Amino acid sequence: MYYAGPRPEEVVAMHVADVRLPWEDAEDQWCELLFHTAQPEVGKNWTDDGEIHEERGLKGRASDDTRVVPGHPSLTRILRDHIEKANLKPGDRLFQGEKGDMLAGSVIRRAWRSARGER
Repeated sequence: MYYAGPRPEEVVAMHVADVRLPWEDAEDQWCELLFHTAQPEVGKNWTDDGEIHEERGLKGRASDDTRVVPGHPSLTRILRDHIEKANLKPGDRLFQGEKGDMLAGSVIRRAWRSARGER
């Protein structure tokens, strides 16, 4: 999130196929991130199916719009390493919870607090 600036609800909706990585030996190591949906955490009482997350289009865009975000070469290295170490396939969530399900918003909030040095 630090390198590309997406919203948390966009990050949890990403799959490996939403990341376009350059070849490892390419001179240009910028990647592209495709954001096409958001899954904000709204709570079980506020969704039709009783799930915590609700699938929506991107904020401030048409419901079927896609946003392409360039990723710095540092992010390319991080993502390539993450995908390889976790043995992720194109249809897998890019960032998963403990059981392979959707990453909880509390995990993202805790990571940001830690990065900012808050307790």
